[in-house]
Amino acid sequence: MGESLQKHIGSVFTDEQELIKTLIDLHSPNGIDLDPMFFKGNFYKLIKRPKLIYDIEPIVNDCKKADARKLPISNNIISSMVLDPPFIFGIHGPQGLHQKSYYSSSTHGIFKNQEELSKFYQNILKESYRILKPNGILFFKCQDYTDGKTTLTHCLVYNWATQLGFYAKDLAILYLTKGKVSNPNLKQRHLRKHHSYFFVFQKKRFDKRGNEVNKFSFIKESA
Repeated sequence: MGESLQKHIGSVFTDEQELIKTLIDLHSPNGIDLDPMFFKGNFYKLIKRPKLIYDIEPIVNDCKKADARKLPISNNIISSMVLDPPFIFGIHGPQGLHQKSYYSSSTHGIFKNQEELSKFYQNILKESYRILKPNGILFFKCQDYTDGKTTLTHCLVYNWATQLGFYAKDLAILYLTKGKVSNPNLKQRHLRKHHSYFFVFQKKRFDKRGNEVNKFSFIKESA
């Protein structure tokens, strides 16, 4: 009696700022070192902005120009970072309406197709793994997408990251109360995707012999 109960926080949020702050408090108390896809810096309303900010086409004065697939950063020196890549692919609306908005080496926007998205995501994950310290933290935002067919992007991201050597340490879900992607002129054939995911990936540590250090234990399936 007299002792205060510990507050336990759930995994679903309706406020992105609260979600980000909670994940940082839990997994990176010293803040975020790097954001290589800074754009307008909308993540940093409640938390301290990273010391290192880059973008493929900077629109903020003190943001440096760099491609998240090939950053001017040495191996194994970043403690924590965040990635928020585009998630839409394909042409929408009148033919050619968004062609100038396709993601390229010099623009923000959407991808031409799922293959282009997949290649880009794999490359930014690979680059993140290179520059992060062992046990370093990567916050990765992604969203599933339906355009004729459903692409469960968060499942792909999980597979690509863990194959590289990341441990999926945590996962939060953001319910989108604004900015929902849908076309009201089409007959609905899939559930609207009104949520996005924030993965917390941790770079695993290996000794000189290539053995995993502080290996995470998993429950083995029975035969």
